[in-house]
Amino acid sequence: MTNWKRNLFVLWTSQFIAMIGMTGVIPFLPLYVRELGVSAEQAPLWSGLIIAGPFVTASLLTPLWGAMGDRYGQKLMVMRAVAGLGITVALMGFASDVWTLLLLRMLQGAASGFVASNNAFVSAQTPQEHAGYALGTLQTSISAGGIIGPLIGGSISDAFGFRFVFFFVGVLCLLSLATVWWGVSEEQRHTSGRTGHVLKNLALVRRDKPLTRLLVMLFIGQTGVVLTGPIFPFYLEQLGAPTENLATLAGVVVSLVGIGTIVSSPWWGKRSDRIGYGRAMGLATLVVACCMMAQALVPSYHWIFPLRAVIGLAVGALLPLTYSELTRRSPSGRKGGIMGLASSATLLGNLTGPLLCAGIASVLELRYIFFVSASLILVVHVLSRWFSPNDSRNHL
Repeated sequence: MTNWKRNLFVLWTSQFIAMIGMTGVIPFLPLYVRELGVSAEQAPLWSGLIIAGPFVTASLLTPLWGAMGDRYGQKLMVMRAVAGLGITVALMGFASDVWTLLLLRMLQGAASGFVASNNAFVSAQTPQEHAGYALGTLQTSISAGGIIGPLIGGSISDAFGFRFVFFFVGVLCLLSLATVWWGVSEEQRHTSGRTGHVLKNLALVRRDKPLTRLLVMLFIGQTGVVLTGPIFPFYLEQLGAPTENLATLAGVVVSLVGIGTIVSSPWWGKRSDRIGYGRAMGLATLVVACCMMAQALVPSYHWIFPLRAVIGLAVGALLPLTYSELTRRSPSGRKGGIMGLASSATLLGNLTGPLLCAGIASVLELRYIFFVSASLILVVHVLSRWFSPNDSRNHL
């Protein structure tokens, strides 16, 4: 097995383990908030703050960690990220009030960023002709961990209590850290002294229009993808789904997209490596946009499930293909920093989507949210047309 394939396998395993831990605490966080003394009336507000906290700090600090990876090595940043996640989440098991929990969640976002670190490592260590496949494969660990994590976390919390899950996550992160320590080898690449810091990376992006366009596509695309998530239980109910099974059906809707991503991401990566980023991205975004619009027009909730399955198969292209194209276009010695900015754009999309959804839902019918989502994805489709098959070059 070649070195880059071995590293990819180890990082996939490590990220899968860490994602199980990170997502395992999400289902019961609103209940944990109430256990910490928050009233039933204030619980929804605090739950939203607690869940959003890591995204805020991570979006601000991920570019810094990316730039440091270019200077001191990406493996060190991967280990730092996993350790930061494990320590902060384990400490949440000792939280005595909701303010402490919020502080630790924000520290988790500031100290972690293991997904961005893993992407940066794979981007820097994988031959460019295999970058799409490698990043697509790595993306599947996020979806797989995101599906299994809540199941494990919910079972443990029911059996042993909420706090035990936080300690369990700490153990998982320790296992993930050991996997990276012993299993990953980093090849130090010649960078001609061009490693930079955050401001220099921002200046580079501002000068390079394709890099700017790719970061904008990441932000808009991620906003469009997550935009519909908060209203799905209510939309299913509106379409006639049985109330007694509403939570289960909403969970199936989410799982279908995750499963589709697992299946399709490596395939999209290989296709992009073969036919070019612009063509592959154009096809994927067109499929997603059409299915988003179709969800607004269906007569009953039964139609949602096949549409979400198709969306999952196409969404598997959006993040890994754009990350791969960013890697190809980033100068040597700047790849980690650029990937850090890419992760920030994605995190900002994760924040903007739910906020935009709440604003639209307050003034329009729920089905219009799907039209807005489709419109955002179509913007990404139009931007992808700027990238011709022969234009995916690496600026070394």
